[in-house]
Amino acid sequence: MNKLFEHIRKSLIYKKEFTFPNNINLEFNKNISQIYITLFQENNKALRWGSLKENLEETIKRIIFKIKSNPNFHSFNIESSSTCRLMFEIVTKEYPCNIRNLTTMKMKSPNRFEPGINGLKYKYNGVIRFFMPSDGYTKSIMSVNQILNYLSKQCGIAKKTNKISERVHLMRREPIEYTFIESKAYVTYKDEVLELDRGYPKSETRFSKDIVYDRTIKSVDWLVKNMNDDGSFLYYYDPYVDTIVDDMHPKMTDPLYNNILRHSGGTISLIRAYELSNDKLYLEKAKHSIDFLLSTFRNHTYKKEFACYPFFNKKSKLGGAGIGLVAMMHYYMNTYDETNRKYIDGLVRHILSRIDKDGEMIGYYIHPQFNNGKALINPSDEVKKELFSFYYPGEALLGLALYYQHIKNIDKDLQEDIKVKSEQALDFLVDIRPIKYNYMFDSLPSDAWLMQAIEEWIKVDGLNKAKYIYFVFKDTKTMFEHMYTDENTLETNKDYIGGFYYDYGEHVYHDASRCEGIVSAYYLAKYLEDEEKASWIIENMLLSAKGLMKTFHSEKSTYAHINKKAVNSFRFKLTRQWVRVDSVQHAVCFLSRLYKVI
Repeated sequence: MNKLFEHIRKSLIYKKEFTFPNNINLEFNKNISQIYITLFQENNKALRWGSLKENLEETIKRIIFKIKSNPNFHSFNIESSSTCRLMFEIVTKEYPCNIRNLTTMKMKSPNRFEPGINGLKYKYNGVIRFFMPSDGYTKSIMSVNQILNYLSKQCGIAKKTNKISERVHLMRREPIEYTFIESKAYVTYKDEVLELDRGYPKSETRFSKDIVYDRTIKSVDWLVKNMNDDGSFLYYYDPYVDTIVDDMHPKMTDPLYNNILRHSGGTISLIRAYELSNDKLYLEKAKHSIDFLLSTFRNHTYKKEFACYPFFNKKSKLGGAGIGLVAMMHYYMNTYDETNRKYIDGLVRHILSRIDKDGEMIGYYIHPQFNNGKALINPSDEVKKELFSFYYPGEALLGLALYYQHIKNIDKDLQEDIKVKSEQALDFLVDIRPIKYNYMFDSLPSDAWLMQAIEEWIKVDGLNKAKYIYFVFKDTKTMFEHMYTDENTLETNKDYIGGFYYDYGEHVYHDASRCEGIVSAYYLAKYLEDEEKASWIIENMLLSAKGLMKTFHSEKSTYAHINKKAVNSFRFKLTRQWVRVDSVQHAVCFLSRLYKVI
């Protein structure tokens, strides 16, 4: 393929007509082999043309002619293979599609749409258009609704209505002829030609201990690079539309939306990087991010002693206090710096004040829709149910466990209070929560924070309870039972392996946050000297780590991005391009712990 791209590039640069090089094994079918060539260059809108002629050479000649005729062609530095990247994609298969039954949920359905693998050819009002398979990746498409909404804009149906649901309905019901297509695609990177799989370079899916280290550190460096002057992090970036406005909070532009839980997770990531690299820059940046956390604190009292809590976005969440405490404790455990000891102690007292007499942890201290936005003291059971969080208790209990085990010169009364109330909270979560809040439980477990908390609490005398340990390994087992493996995937979606699903067949969750719970289960098994269980966990956990690597924004994989802002970050999905601070943070925290045991 190198020769083919060399000839294409030369034909674009010079007036010399394209000639097809010898010894290029590329199958061409004049009935289906639509070809697209695309030019990508930073800060430029991609330039693209597609065609299908009698043979391969004539098809490419036509495309090159049309690209060179485009007014924007001269803004591309074709001579520089480092600056202008070329993509070549050819349709290799075409087969029937029943658009009314298009789905991403049924694994073996003949109408399964696999973003980045399948494309669509469709005819509307006499015009044939293509949504090429690579478009799923380059245009950040993941769902059926997304692709049909995109096509409605492409063919003009979107002008009939502003509602996405109505556009989708029209694309299914209008007299449009659809067929599925598949393709082979290649993109250049400097002087290399990279074969693509679901839009992602195949060469970038390698896995080794060195690669784990490299991508962990690079993604932490991404956090550092995207840290604001006040110590907060860039919360969200979508490289497809080049925006930092979070799609879940589009009206919050001044200031941009942020989240104190995810901020604190970013702090933990910096400290994990310090533990791996011994580079003090990460400690310095962690301290700066803690300064931002402290700027959100408000004070109250618990048992006539100083207590404090984060107040952000008009709310005070138990999880904010919990992960904030975890972050501050990780910093303390690596420095023994007592500068912020008052606030660490204050967070602990605040969390204890949120544990009810029966062990239930109240999800919010302040919520603008309850009690006129004032502190919630002794809320009713009805209010507790409305404000209960599935995740916040585990986050808070992890912070308490780290404090209990590692803080120096702990007050004896406070120490006893922590142990008693944490045991009550653990008992509630393991015994009572599954009954009282049974409607919150999904088929795929998600309480990785509680798994991490239990890993720490079972080291404390009297809290090495079989039911806590059972909870961790049961959730681990259930996650593995909801994991895509070589046995339950198709040839077209082997990159699902190691990821999770709620319902079999749905788009994969390569989920580093759940993996944080799994890696805790591994460390727990090692602590308990259960080598058989540890081996079982790491075998499956490595599958998850390999799958997660396919969500890394490498320099080679970001060819379609308008700029390099996302390079070295992790995204949430295989084809959806957007990045959030926690998609990076969870990956760092999982991989940094995994690195030490592989």
